[in-house]
Amino acid sequence: MNRKVLIVVSVVIILALGYGGMIGLKSLKKQPQKDVNRQKTPFVKVEQVNYHDISTSIVEKGRLLSNLEVNLSSEVPGRIVDAGVPLKVGQRFKKGDLLLQIYDTDAKMDLQAQKSTFLNKLAQSLPDIRIDYKDRFDAWMTFFNEIKLDEKLPVLPEMKSEKEKVFLASRNILGDYYTIKSSEVKLSKYRIYAPFTGSYDQVSTQIGAVAGMGSKLAGIIESRKLELQVPIESEDIKWLRIGDQVDILASNGDKVASGKLLRKSEFVDEGTQSIAVFVGLNTTHNELYQGQYLTAKFNGKQIDNVMEIPRNAVFRSNRVFVVENNMLKEKQINVLKRNENTLIFNGLSEGELLVTTVPVKGAENMKVQILK
Repeated sequence: MNRKVLIVVSVVIILALGYGGMIGLKSLKKQPQKDVNRQKTPFVKVEQVNYHDISTSIVEKGRLLSNLEVNLSSEVPGRIVDAGVPLKVGQRFKKGDLLLQIYDTDAKMDLQAQKSTFLNKLAQSLPDIRIDYKDRFDAWMTFFNEIKLDEKLPVLPEMKSEKEKVFLASRNILGDYYTIKSSEVKLSKYRIYAPFTGSYDQVSTQIGAVAGMGSKLAGIIESRKLELQVPIESEDIKWLRIGDQVDILASNGDKVASGKLLRKSEFVDEGTQSIAVFVGLNTTHNELYQGQYLTAKFNGKQIDNVMEIPRNAVFRSNRVFVVENNMLKEKQINVLKRNENTLIFNGLSEGELLVTTVPVKGAENMKVQILK
């Protein structure tokens, strides 16, 4: 029993002596003093303020639209019959082609019946014209002979006297004539011809369907006269003028067309806070299509005595740092135009050293080193 106690006590004494020796040796090691006053001086890039004239180019993407878009609708009701040009989206046609035709046989027969009745009434009136207005008989006889049932009525002879006018009105010849002319106009509305060369971009009917009066049947576009609609930031619209020349670029940056600024909207889009401008393309390029997105490069106008710097050199909208005696000084600039990655400004004195890379936690009177 005493032997076990002796062993335990010996172990405890050995451990205590070892721990004490370790502490003693550690205290002999001299700790290096920390340089609490040592601070790292940041490097900054600077650019000397030097003003010159800059052309304010604006580059924005836009969407191609047709200069002419027309919705086709019927002014008369009836069944749609084959007109020759297929009623299909993308189908091309030429100016003057018959696009849509409404069944018109009944209308034609009614018109011919009106003309037949008119001829009969005119024939009954010719003997009276020969007796009472013999100097006018030849004109009215010629008019009678020129009337064809399947053609439009010729021009009504000019009335030379009030007496002649009263005679024609009493026989209702004038009333019947203009009724027939009205029917001729109505008959022409059974056929819709292409007002320009283009293609269908919408079709909402088909052959055999019944067209209602005023109902939309199709939409057509003039596909060779295109406009580029471009949204421009409201603060940049002042740099653009009607008539400015514009370069049209593809997605790879190649120029595919040139254009001219045609018009500017007079309102701001609520969603994008931009103003739409429209560029007319001076080309009939066969590989440009409505709905395609292209880039417009506007040359804008020249700004005198300004400088261009990276946008990240500016903070709080219009504040920059300059270096004076190796210390940062905060100054205000006059921003004239903001580009995608740069901005154009004035307001500093020429020769000042403007900081183009603002250091982290940069502040007034911070000591800095200029990066050579």
